[in-house]
Amino acid sequence: MDARAKRLQYVFILLLLASAGFTFLRSPYFRVEHIDVRGLRGLSTEEVVVACGLAENENIFDVDLQRIASRVKAIPRVDKVLISRHLPSTIVIKIEERTPVAVLPYAGYFVEVDGCGMVIGLDESYRAKELPLLTGITLRSVKVGYPVDAPEIAAALAIATTLPASILQQVSEINFDSAHGFSLHMQSGTQAILGSGGAVELESRAKVLEALLARLEQEGRHATYIDVRFEKRPVVKTWR
Repeated sequence: MDARAKRLQYVFILLLLASAGFTFLRSPYFRVEHIDVRGLRGLSTEEVVVACGLAENENIFDVDLQRIASRVKAIPRVDKVLISRHLPSTIVIKIEERTPVAVLPYAGYFVEVDGCGMVIGLDESYRAKELPLLTGITLRSVKVGYPVDAPEIAAALAIATTLPASILQQVSEINFDSAHGFSLHMQSGTQAILGSGGAVELESRAKVLEALLARLEQEGRHATYIDVRFEKRPVVKTWR
């Protein structure tokens, strides 16, 4: 066999192998059969799978990972998403959900927001009672998947996200009024006035409040009213 014939033979073999490889890659072996969703807390697997919009019997190599990531990211509760292929037939979706920090009443509904004020849920009842209720705040507009439009929301969320855990777990309501600023209504019946100001000021007053509550507990006393607007001269009223 001359050199030219050998070259033709090699070319034919390579084409045959390439054809076989292409046919294998397009075979049902690489059809998407599983969507593995990880990291869910508030969302359901079904919600994420529906949002993906994968075509039935789609080949795993045809899946547009970036497009699916954009679709999943459009879910209001989703903060971050990472999508990958696990051959031969699984798409893995790793999700980091937004963390709700408070609930606001609005037009007969209850609005769930994260620490940035993003609306991540809307409900007809106040179900997430482990989250503080923000009241007295005028909401200009509410749209799921968008930040709340309200002048006092930044300060309110600063309180909700920086309160010491020992206090936050006792707080049922964070209220705002123009006369006193922000006040905390605690499950024990105590009203704590934090006042107005920036995040640093409010956080500092919250620490004073934490120290006062700890001291009162050690002394076996219960406060009905605490005002820490003036940190060096807090006002404490207890049961007589």
